[in-house]
Amino acid sequence: MKRRAAIVVLAAGLVLSGLAASADEMAGAAAIVRTPLEWYVMGGPAMHALALCSVLVLGGVLERSFALRASATVPPALGARVAEALEVGNRGELKRLLAGGRSALTRLGEAALDPALDPAALETRGAWEAHRLRRNLSLIAALGSLATMIGLLGTVLGMIEAFDRIALEGTGDARIVAGGIFRALVTTAAGLGIGVVALGAHALLSRRAEDRVAALEHLTGCVVEGRAVRCAAGAPSWAVGEPGEESLTPSGDSAPFAGRRS
Repeated sequence: MKRRAAIVVLAAGLVLSGLAASADEMAGAAAIVRTPLEWYVMGGPAMHALALCSVLVLGGVLERSFALRASATVPPALGARVAEALEVGNRGELKRLLAGGRSALTRLGEAALDPALDPAALETRGAWEAHRLRRNLSLIAALGSLATMIGLLGTVLGMIEAFDRIALEGTGDARIVAGGIFRALVTTAAGLGIGVVALGAHALLSRRAEDRVAALEHLTGCVVEGRAVRCAAGAPSWAVGEPGEESLTPSGDSAPFAGRRS
């Protein structure tokens, strides 16, 4: 009995010491805090290309956010006043509202009121304004995809290096294998992070651009044909017509954006 009790006590001591050692290792691992610069250095040369992609994505998102702001495209207050002038048929007020403005709406609306401008020229101007609103959006999406691929390439190169070290030094030390794989996966994480941000921003900005193009087409078409603008209940008077109502966007050659959507 004494021998059994001694064996039990010894086993319990070994288990407790093992648990304590594991806790100490986990505490030591949790205490490792790396700075962004250390993560950057661990990623290797691929991080330079990813840093460039991130800067270009940030610049593109800021530039498009500024270009697609409401005051530069379709100011809500101006759109509502233009709709009111169309409803009452006040062409003089319409000319005054659209004269000398710096937004896309005033540029297109002023051109639509010019009797010397033929429909083909107005369509060309409309296509140019639509192009200005959609510009650089495809570049943001391409940079997001490129960052993802660069991250994967960096991981593949890191894995090649890790396995090369294993071939030279053997697999006796698991830290060599784990360390090489750990460093290789840093570029994948960085590339995926940039890609997620870029593709998400592209989706949001693309929808905003299409909304602006639709509002411009709608209002400019109404100015061209001189029709009254009627709206669905609860919708902005410069955005949509009532359901079941005849289309307010001109058809044929008089539509400023006809056949030019990408």
